[in-house]
Order: sequence, then structure tokens, then C-alpha cells
Amino acid sequence: MPRYEVLVTTLPHPALLDPEGETIYQATQRLGFSAVHSVRAGRAFLLEIQADSPETATEIAHQLAEKLLHNPIVEHFKVHTPKPVPSPT
Repeated sequence: MPRYEVLVTTLPHPALLDPEGETIYQATQRLGFSAVHSVRAGRAFLLEIQADSPETATEIAHQLAEKLLHNPIVEHFKVHTPKPVPSPT
């Protein structure tokens, strides 16, 4: 059965303060990156999922994010498009 690499990212809800993102933003300005207008800091989870199809891998990652990887009170998440993991030769 094929394996897929699926990235899940979490970010604070837009209405909430993000002190880490604000600190990073201030650093971008001190370093002269004036094109940067905001930063939101979050977390990333790289999952390797064995599944029949990319759609099934996405559904598994979505369920895992819902139940374990994010805090629905303060965060939202995104499941990114799965990438096939090459089979060992």
C-alpha cells in the first residue's frame, strides 16, 4: 500500500493575539525586511500515512488534526496536499 507525506499546519485564530508572531514581525522590521507586513507563528506536523489514495491520506490527516493536533479554542488548521513517498528500491 502506498505511503503519503502530509503536512498539517496550525495557526492561532485571527482574532487572537500572537506574541510570538509579533516578536518575529518586529525582528523582520529591524533587519530591514520592510515588505513584511505581518507574521503569525504556528506549528507544523509532517505525517507519513499509509493509505489507498491521496484522498484517504488527507482524510486521515484531517481526523488526526481535529482530534489531536490542534486546540480548537485557540487554533485553526490546514491539511496540505499529500505527496507520495517513494518506495525503497
